[in-house]
Amino acid sequence: MKTLKQLLILTACCGMLPPISGALAKEFRSIKPINAAAVMPEGAQPPREFKPVPGELVDQAVEKLMASWGSPQMQDYLSKSFFDKDRLSDVIDTLVPRDATIRILSVQGVQTLQQWEEPNPVEPAGMLRVSRVSVVVRTQLEFTRPDGVLETKPGTTEYILKFKERIEGEGA
Repeated sequence: MKTLKQLLILTACCGMLPPISGALAKEFRSIKPINAAAVMPEGAQPPREFKPVPGELVDQAVEKLMASWGSPQMQDYLSKSFFDKDRLSDVIDTLVPRDATIRILSVQGVQTLQQWEEPNPVEPAGMLRVSRVSVVVRTQLEFTRPDGVLETKPGTTEYILKFKERIEGEGA
């Protein structure tokens, strides 16, 4: 009597089994476009002209963010929807040495992800262009260990930044 393995090999060689590899991967897929209005805040409208945020402005924002790192001012830069922002401060206070500093090694991958226009709360007739920008930042945490040795910890993080700028010619 032949084993099951030998029987399967024999029937596959004779063409008695259907090809299994391609049959399991086939399925019907539907493509649903993303509704841009669904991801914009209420009262916002698509921009008349898409303008990427200048790299220099992103660099300045990253420098300000890193300068506030580990201080109470860092909370001002975090979004209201940032999950557990109090815990982030607690972790930095507890796990990171007091003399630690953070140094920016490079700012890469700057990309404007989304943009919309919304009414300017300061100028009732004016409009603001709001941009969500992704930026990848390579940093290095530096501190002195208790034995006097300088220790460095490199890291890479993606930040999503929000920029608001007044649209020129609107309500000026």
